[in-house]
Amino acid sequence: MKQKTKWVTTREPNLLKNDASGRFYGRFNVAGKPKWINLKTDKFPVAKLRLADERAKIERLRLAEDNVESGTGTMGEIAEIFLNTLRSNSDIEEVTKTGYAGVLTMLRSTWSDFDATRPDRITREATLAWRDKLSNNGTGHRPPGAKASTPLADGSSPAHLNKTIDILRRLLDIAVVKGQLGLNPLRVKGQRLKLKSKSKKVNLPPPAALNSLFAEIEKRGAQGGSANGQSAAFCRFLAFTGCRLSEATRARWQDVDFNAGTLTIRGTKTDAAARTVPMVAAARELLEKLNTGRDDRSRDNPVAPVFTIKSAKKALKNACDALGLPRLTHHDLRDAFATTCIESGVDIPTVAAWLGHADGGALLMKVYQHHRMPHSQAQAAKVSFGGAA
Repeated sequence: MKQKTKWVTTREPNLLKNDASGRFYGRFNVAGKPKWINLKTDKFPVAKLRLADERAKIERLRLAEDNVESGTGTMGEIAEIFLNTLRSNSDIEEVTKTGYAGVLTMLRSTWSDFDATRPDRITREATLAWRDKLSNNGTGHRPPGAKASTPLADGSSPAHLNKTIDILRRLLDIAVVKGQLGLNPLRVKGQRLKLKSKSKKVNLPPPAALNSLFAEIEKRGAQGGSANGQSAAFCRFLAFTGCRLSEATRARWQDVDFNAGTLTIRGTKTDAAARTVPMVAAARELLEKLNTGRDDRSRDNPVAPVFTIKSAKKALKNACDALGLPRLTHHDLRDAFATTCIESGVDIPTVAAWLGHADGGALLMKVYQHHRMPHSQAQAAKVSFGGAA
């Protein structure tokens, strides 16, 4: 039987101690619901200080909720409500939460007096003016050690600005739901708010070069040049399954069904992201090899991870440099899977389903329309005009 958690009260209001772990937790009542906060310490003085910080955050949140519902809230207060909702959403991965918070920070720092601005002052015209100013001038931010700034770093890239506009729309949605705004001006048809972003042209090395790349990573791992010998297998897994990085790190052995020849992918990005897909031959061969090398402790644990590493970024970079290849990212290996499937004759909707796309293949057609040049040349050789020349 699982023992019931025992909580020990302290002389500090809202501060409790977990009897089993010795850690302190804050317990508050927010919007009629209990809210527990792990203070991540077993030291009472430290717990008191952290509890005070959390208490101040909750009081600010309560004040923000009251102000927005009474019609006097500011965008800064709405931003705090958004961040609290974001932190409380267990369906969103931490890396995604961090990304959203970073985009919101950029918005608050680049829009003049944003936190003090009332929602009814965020018009389409004001949004377009902010967008164009940032698109033309950027923020001037340059990462430490970089020789120059880049559109992505200074916030002026179309992709970054479009993400920020999405966040701004969601903030105004909160004002509508809470009754401070009657209508979200950024959801009314009008002049286009988002900038057109150029699709990334797929420029992948041919399969033989990819295999050489994986072999180079494997060699470096065996020689101690890689931080972990799993890097080569991890990269192969990305290229042979089309998993996103976050999906590969979440893979468990119970997700691999050798009898059915399928792999269950624990995706969360879209409605179609969580999926069960057939293993292509290369993926099955890789997983069978990894399964053979598992230790007894892993075999007895169905939820044991397939990989214990979270990234192979450094290994990829070093191997690409050693072979003189363009530097590839984890996502490029997902691109390699999609491109190889398309070049092998798999239809677009099927590949889209394997990748976890929810659009039936529309994005795939847009992004992967540029195949590798050897494949394009081979296809061009099939075209005949019957000796017309």
